[in-house]
Amino acid sequence: MSTCPTAPGASSSPAENAFVGRQPIFTPEVEVFAYELLFRSGEQNAAMITDGDRATANVLLNTFTDIGLDTIVGSKKAFINLTRNLLTSHNLSCMPPDRVVLEILEDIEPDPEVLSAIEKLVEEGYKIALDDFVYRPDLEPLIGTADIVKIEFPLIPKEDLADHISKLRALGVRTILAEKIETQEDFELCKSLGCDLFQGYFFCRPQVISQRKTQVNVASIVRLMSELQNPDITVGEVEGIIQTDANLSFKLLRFVNSANAATTRTIDSLKQATTLMGISRLRSLASMMLMTSIDEGKPQELIRLAMIRGKMCELLASESRATRPDRFYTLGLLSVMDALLDKPMDEVIPLLPLADDMNDALLNRAGELGQVLQSVIHFEAGEIAPPISLSAEHMASAYQQALRWIADCKINE
Repeated sequence: MSTCPTAPGASSSPAENAFVGRQPIFTPEVEVFAYELLFRSGEQNAAMITDGDRATANVLLNTFTDIGLDTIVGSKKAFINLTRNLLTSHNLSCMPPDRVVLEILEDIEPDPEVLSAIEKLVEEGYKIALDDFVYRPDLEPLIGTADIVKIEFPLIPKEDLADHISKLRALGVRTILAEKIETQEDFELCKSLGCDLFQGYFFCRPQVISQRKTQVNVASIVRLMSELQNPDITVGEVEGIIQTDANLSFKLLRFVNSANAATTRTIDSLKQATTLMGISRLRSLASMMLMTSIDEGKPQELIRLAMIRGKMCELLASESRATRPDRFYTLGLLSVMDALLDKPMDEVIPLLPLADDMNDALLNRAGELGQVLQSVIHFEAGEIAPPISLSAEHMASAYQQALRWIADCKINE
C-alpha cells in the first residue's frame, strides 16, 4: 500500500542544502493527520546521527527557516523528537505551540527534572507525545502528561496488545498511535482494537525534502547571543544587531513567517519580527542556530566553555564593581571564537564590530576587561595567581555560580 503525499522537489548538493525527512501519520480512514519530521543529512533516506541535540536543532531550523513549515507539512502539525537535554534546557520556546507536537523519546526516564520540564511545556500550550512506548508502571507519570501515546507495535506481543491498549485508556490516554505498521494485517488489528492513528512502512516510507541553505556567519550568531544576555536590552537594539547580517535577517524573517504560516499575516520587517518573537524566543532561536552552525568537528564542550567563561567574567566584574558587567560576559564568550572559527584572534576581530578596549582585551589581555579575562583563563588552567585582586575563593565561587547558571539552562548546554 502506498499513500504517501507527493514530496516537494529537492536539489542535491548536501554541503549547501538543508534536508528534512518526513513520514505521514494517518487516521483510520487513511487520511493524513500530521507528519513526523526526521533528521536527514542528505538525499539518502537514512539518518546518520552522532549528536541528538544537534540533529533536532537541524530539523527545527531546516524546517522553519530554509525549507518552510508550510512546504513540509502544509496545514498539518509536525511531530518533532526531543532529546532529554533539549527537553530540560527550557530552550524550545521559539517553536509555535499550535504547529508542533513534541515527542518524548523512549530512552528518557521520568525523573523530577524531566517531569517538571514537560509540565512547563504543557502550561505553555505544547502537545506532548510519547515515542516508541511500551507500558511499564514506572512510566505512568509520563502518561499523565501526554496527549498522544505512540505504541511500539512490533515490541508488544499481539496477544497482549488489547490489554496494553485498555490499560492506557484506563490511565486517561485519549489518542493512541500505532507505529511501525508494516502489513494490512497489522493495520486491521490495531484499528479493530481502537487505535486512533497509524504510522509505518505499510502506508509510506519517509521522504526527504531539501532546499538550498542560507549560511549565517557564526560570529554574527555569537554576537547576537552575547547581547541577548543583557537583561535590559530592548527589541530595537536586537533589531540593530540582526540587521548587520543579511543572512541572519533572512533567517529570522523566514522563521517568523514559517511559524505563522497558518495565519494570513505576513511579517515583512525586522522590527515586526523581533517584536513578535520577543527576547526569550530570540534567545532560544539563537541558541539553536549556534548549535547547528559550529563545525561538527568542534566539540559542544567548546560552546559550554564559552558560556561558562562569559558568565565567570560577568560575575567577577560585578564583584570588582566594574561598570557594564554585561560587556565582560560578551568578552568571555568571544574569547573562544578563534578556536570555533579556526582563525587567529587578529583575524576574528574584524568580523565583529567591537569597541577598541574589547579588541585590546581579546588580543593583548589589556585593561580592566583583559585582566578579568586573564584571571578566568588562569583559573581554568589551575593557576592560583590571577591578575585581579580577587581571592581563590571568589574565583571558585564564580565558577560554581556559572555552572549553576548553565544547569538552569539560560543557554543550552
